[in-house]
Amino acid sequence: MSTDRVVVSDTVRITVKFKDIDANGNEVALSPVANPQVIIKNSSNATVVTDTSSQISSSIFYFDYTPTIADTYTVKFTGILANSNTVVIEQRLYVSSTVEEYQPTVTLKNDETITFAPDVAPLYIDPEQLLSYFPDATMLEIGEIAHNFSNEVKGIYSLIETDDGSDLSFIVYEYIKAATACELSRTYGYGSDDEISISLGDFSLTNKSIPRNKVTRDNATTWCQIATALRKEMLSNRVSPMGFQMKGLPSAGPFYSGGQIAHLTDRDLYGVVRTVPASHDPMPNRGLRSRD
Repeated sequence: MSTDRVVVSDTVRITVKFKDIDANGNEVALSPVANPQVIIKNSSNATVVTDTSSQISSSIFYFDYTPTIADTYTVKFTGILANSNTVVIEQRLYVSSTVEEYQPTVTLKNDETITFAPDVAPLYIDPEQLLSYFPDATMLEIGEIAHNFSNEVKGIYSLIETDDGSDLSFIVYEYIKAATACELSRTYGYGSDDEISISLGDFSLTNKSIPRNKVTRDNATTWCQIATALRKEMLSNRVSPMGFQMKGLPSAGPFYSGGQIAHLTDRDLYGVVRTVPASHDPMPNRGLRSRD
């Protein structure tokens, strides 16, 4: 009979297996040299049964017990190995009657909901960092939103699957946090944070998010504006300067003299005593007068 539900006068078979775990984490069966001794005690710690168990295999033994009183019993099997080491297996037995019912003292007092998250890799920030800002949101909801923006960063920086994002800059982490908070504020912002009013007596203070042409860290007032400013900085760091040439500079290339490159100077072009005409001045004219 199962030990989950035992009633007085029922015969229950208590089965135990002697085993150990080796250094590699594998289960190893233990074989006592003789049938283990069985001692059963009631809730008052008084011994009610002392006997020897029966053998099923070299490591599995059992004992049949018929309780006569409803109570909580402790059943202990003691086996001795060939190296004289002692192995003790102890378990509880709850016996009920028509007027008394015994059950484990450790029970689940309230309903508990366990949520299993899907595959949310990559996840470059800890969702718990935003839980204090949005206590009504769940860790799973924060993690899924942060996962979406982590995927965006992964595409921008062309990260591989094995990259955990530990080498990303501080701006990238702050962008993911701000963008995640922006999405959460749409649900848990309760009217958004674009306008906040505080009144104390005759004193009234209003913080209003006004439209602006350019959003920066200095003028950002909401999570969404902070995320926009950080995203601009993040993308600007990915762009490198291109080669350019100032307008109006001479474009005449060098000539070859004796197989070597030579650049002509004003002396070579105009002679020793000739002055350079203003129209031939290679530098761009910026409209400066002599008295400027």
